[in-house]
Amino acid sequence: MKKLLLLICLISCVGLSNSYANNSYYINDSAVEEVLSSGVEVNPVFNLNTNSVLGHQEMLNEKDPLIAILLDILVGGLGIHRVYLDGRPTLILIYFITCGGIFGVVPLVDLIVLAINYDDISAYVGNDKFIMW
Repeated sequence: MKKLLLLICLISCVGLSNSYANNSYYINDSAVEEVLSSGVEVNPVFNLNTNSVLGHQEMLNEKDPLIAILLDILVGGLGIHRVYLDGRPTLILIYFITCGGIFGVVPLVDLIVLAINYDDISAYVGNDKFIMW
């Protein structure tokens, strides 16, 4: 009995949805044009310079070596520290395929190189090579 009641409900829902789907809809082009032509142009009251709000562009592009070192320690086998240093995201896939960067050797050397060159890591920022050193 429950199955029959469920089947009747299902058939009625499908029938009603098909009847609503068959209704024809139309767009009144003149009404659309009228709405678009009556639009008001909005101008900002004041103009913000994004560099003054966010700081200098150079400051935005600088990478903190401490964050790169911490990422290397915590998730070095995934290569996330390399993406943080503006490497291409496919480096994560390469680290994954090579079992964490040749079984963790590459992230370990990355960590040592980042720690030694803590004052200037600009040579490693934007480096897309698998071995950044």
